[in-house]
Amino acid sequence: MFEAKARPIAWPLFSFYFFFCCLVGVMMPYISIYYKSIGLSASEIGRLMSTFTLSGILVPHFWGWLTAKVGLPKKVLQLAVLGCFISVIPFNWSDQFESLWLITCTMALFYSALIPMTDALAVRSIRNLNVPYTRLRVGGSIGYVVAVASTGFLIGHFGPSVVIPVMCSYLLLALITTFFIKEQIYVVSQAKESTSFISLLRTKEAMLFFTLAFLSYMSHAPFNVFFAVHLENAGYSGQQIGLLIAFGVIMEIILFLFCGNLVKKFHLLHIMILCFVCGAIRWFLVGWFASILWVLVLTQLFHCVTFALFHMVSIEWVRGLFPERYASQGQAMYSAFAIGLGGGLGMVGSGYLWEWLGDAWVFTIASCISLLALLILWASQYRR
Repeated sequence: MFEAKARPIAWPLFSFYFFFCCLVGVMMPYISIYYKSIGLSASEIGRLMSTFTLSGILVPHFWGWLTAKVGLPKKVLQLAVLGCFISVIPFNWSDQFESLWLITCTMALFYSALIPMTDALAVRSIRNLNVPYTRLRVGGSIGYVVAVASTGFLIGHFGPSVVIPVMCSYLLLALITTFFIKEQIYVVSQAKESTSFISLLRTKEAMLFFTLAFLSYMSHAPFNVFFAVHLENAGYSGQQIGLLIAFGVIMEIILFLFCGNLVKKFHLLHIMILCFVCGAIRWFLVGWFASILWVLVLTQLFHCVTFALFHMVSIEWVRGLFPERYASQGQAMYSAFAIGLGGGLGMVGSGYLWEWLGDAWVFTIASCISLLALLILWASQYRR
């Protein structure tokens, strides 16, 4: 999988992605079931889950500044993982919305920085190695599948109370893994820049990309928060929910492993169109036909397009928009505006809409958001 000279750097990063995404594979699909089991309402669940993404608007910028100031990305990453681990422990003894909200805000200060920091560290570490970024990132997809499938099994046998202890376990393993990552010193260029980062952000291409990314993550919000609850309401067991989610991520793994250079063979806008077309179809089918197993399998097959392929396009688009000296800031802005603001607002909105309109209409609105992104894409090309 990795050449001999790349293994000392690649395998620790691969392993960290694995264990951290194990945490994500427990938290994103199943913590809503845990919250529901302790009596929280859908709007309260939406507000709690949105804290993680809304914090991504500002938090990654602080950690990026700290990394540049200290010059030791590994140490800063370890600090963030340790803080996240310590923050999760009190979840074991909290069952009121107010206390859970305070703990979630504390955890989000550390959690929201981990993926942008790891992505920046990974891209920098493999710069001179024959290792595609997707080959490292697939470790996270594998971890997500393992966690989703195993946690669904545990919930089916022991109930939703297992969710928090399993999250603590995976975070501890991720923390241990950081000690094996090879230190990559962050070198800050002192050269004067002819074009500022703000000027690059104001270009039409950058504004188009961030708008599309914002809408993509907003459309995924009901899936990230309520998909497991939606399937539970449709009569599926914990094991079945885990297997369905795992199937979608297995498709993601296949794409990451074998199609890492796909984005270089086609125009990025054409791939974006495919992502949003599949998104519009996927969310509509999930909303109205969740009781039909083969339809759910088809929608989970689309996961490798709506999420994995879109993420690959986004990484490539950010690289094209910003020169290397602004790469970290570009990644932080992508995380803040798309994942943070888009996903966060989507989670808050889906929580309230879930109570007002019902689950099917929430996913229908997600489908309409994908159609809106397609309309914006068409309008941007028409104007040219």
